[in-house]
Amino acid sequence: MTSLSLQGLTWHPYSRAEPTVAGLDLKIPAGQRVLLTGPSGSGKSTVLRALAGLLDEESGELAGNAPGPARPGERGLLLQNPLDALIAATVGREAAFGPENATLPREEIQRRVTAALDAAHVDLEASRAPLEASGGQQQRLALAGSLALGPSALLLDEPTSMLDADTAAAVREAIVDTSAGRTLVIAEHRIAPWLDHVDRLVLLGEQARILADGPPHQVAAEMSLSPAAPTAPGPTSAHDPGSGSPPGAEAVARLQGVVAERGGRRVLEGVDLPVQGGQLTVITGPSGAGKTTLLRVLLGLTAVSAGIVSRPQREQVAFVPQNPEHSFVASTVREEVLASPWAEDEQLAQELLERAELTDLAAANPYTLSGGEQRRLAIVAALAQRPRLMVLDEPTVGLDAQRHAAVLELLEAACAEGCAVVAASHDQALIEHADIEHRLTGPTAPTDPAHGRPDRTIGPVPRRRPIPADALNPLVLSLIGILAAIGSFAVQTWQGGLLALLPIVLLAPLTVRSLRGGLLRLTPILLSAAGLAWTTALLGDAPSLSREAWLLGAKEAARITVFVAPGVLALGSVDPTALGDALGGRLRIPARVVAASVAGLVRAGHLGQQWQIITQSRVLRGIGSPASPRLLAGATLALLVDALRSAQQQALAMDSRGFATATTRTWALESPLRRVDLLGVGIAVALGVWPLLAELLVG
Repeated sequence: MTSLSLQGLTWHPYSRAEPTVAGLDLKIPAGQRVLLTGPSGSGKSTVLRALAGLLDEESGELAGNAPGPARPGERGLLLQNPLDALIAATVGREAAFGPENATLPREEIQRRVTAALDAAHVDLEASRAPLEASGGQQQRLALAGSLALGPSALLLDEPTSMLDADTAAAVREAIVDTSAGRTLVIAEHRIAPWLDHVDRLVLLGEQARILADGPPHQVAAEMSLSPAAPTAPGPTSAHDPGSGSPPGAEAVARLQGVVAERGGRRVLEGVDLPVQGGQLTVITGPSGAGKTTLLRVLLGLTAVSAGIVSRPQREQVAFVPQNPEHSFVASTVREEVLASPWAEDEQLAQELLERAELTDLAAANPYTLSGGEQRRLAIVAALAQRPRLMVLDEPTVGLDAQRHAAVLELLEAACAEGCAVVAASHDQALIEHADIEHRLTGPTAPTDPAHGRPDRTIGPVPRRRPIPADALNPLVLSLIGILAAIGSFAVQTWQGGLLALLPIVLLAPLTVRSLRGGLLRLTPILLSAAGLAWTTALLGDAPSLSREAWLLGAKEAARITVFVAPGVLALGSVDPTALGDALGGRLRIPARVVAASVAGLVRAGHLGQQWQIITQSRVLRGIGSPASPRLLAGATLALLVDALRSAQQQALAMDSRGFATATTRTWALESPLRRVDLLGVGIAVALGVWPLLAELLVG
């Protein structure tokens, strides 16, 4: 077991005017279970990072003493936003990342992965893509990633904030069970479920100053901490989800028999939902049940496979995404409220700022606000549009009681104005406050028949459309590109260049999964070749634009195509994870370089989804069309900010799982060389020598 201590800790991020933590002394004996609580912005997340030894002195000024871990993976840190913790391309490899860094044998890695996924109640098969999972599923997977290393200290930042009540209870029980014999520190706003399971409650105030520290129930009583989840007065009337529409209510939007898919999987099946003006409707259900998909259908962002959808005009709809920053478009809070062309009433904007207690921050940049302030700002900006329909995704995640109540008051005020409010949420307090609860059940994950649970077997990244090139080892595909590039130097005539291109054209269909994908890969090459042919014909040694000049240009175009195309086609079909296994496991290239590169490539594949969320949020606010220069410029900046922040948080997640010291590591999967790879080597050699033979033939 591990004892934890902070002595006189002061942490002053360079991006803030005041320290986040000021002179904190905190000692946690080995094996003790501690609950950290306090208002939003009190420094709970920073304290957890300090206990994990992961405060980066390049991003802030550190004073005091914060001893780091004695071994890789000794302290498992679960970040507040699970998306930031995801590293790998599949659920299995995600859970395996820590054990790989600890250089455990492959059999032990598989055992650890199975145990960790079961303990965290991850209901996804090992082959699923984590970045396509719901927020709650991602939260459980991030927890499994921390558990898989067998840490002697667990540091968890709101580990159940995105889970439905039943799953949260199961995960909480798993945390308590798996923390036996470990030091446990949990940062939470909702303390009630934890009070009977911890030894100590520490209440933090501004700059992480300790306001109270002692036995959980005693501190909660003495400091008047409500042991229940934050609540607010209920609505004047409540309607049972099955009772139908209240008399006289106006249907602002309606779903009838809706069927919808996401990532090739059916997630909504026959959904009927009337949305009434002046009412708060909460969409509930387990993680992965399709809550976000339903919101996207309601907003017109996801097409339905069947059914009927009716909704107001675009200018009458407002949207608040789960991450408020995805909707921000202005440089000050006040400008943000008035950014939409449908938000023209400055008096209303001022009233909304006052109601949300954001008046003093009117001149601040939205990106510098706390999480609770950002969420209130996004809701206020939506209300400023005077929408008939307002749609929110998890509007109360990560809020303390005061901020939670403020958000509920804003939603209640919207309903009082006749707005139809629809929110997807696991928050029981919000559900109890709602007029209508619509519960989704969601699909059932495929199970392993032998154990009655989702398949936990670590395997390759699945491909939706297998191609012949998948049978080859990534190293062989790399060899094809390398030898073909070397062979291109033998091209000396346009006739030889055309002959050299012949086998590439014949083999290309074996490396592309779709005609569109192949054309997208080849287009830059062909454009470059055409540009080179033109400039050579215009500016080369032969008379400008003469027949001789054009033939010389054709030769150069053929040479550059032979040089680049085989590598682009071959490596374009390679999965980054498989390439990493080959480079690290077979060639023994430094493990940190390979693992970091693979994680970066996997994350880059997520940028398209982030771009879509950011641009769609702006379109819904009326900022412009998807092709407008203003929207594209703002969305590009927002994506850059989001990518930089995510990269920083991902680095923390990787280091918390032993990556910082993993000079060598085990790769969970082998990178086998099979008989078919001999054929691949033969193709590589042939492409290397064929241009020379082609020149001899035409010579």
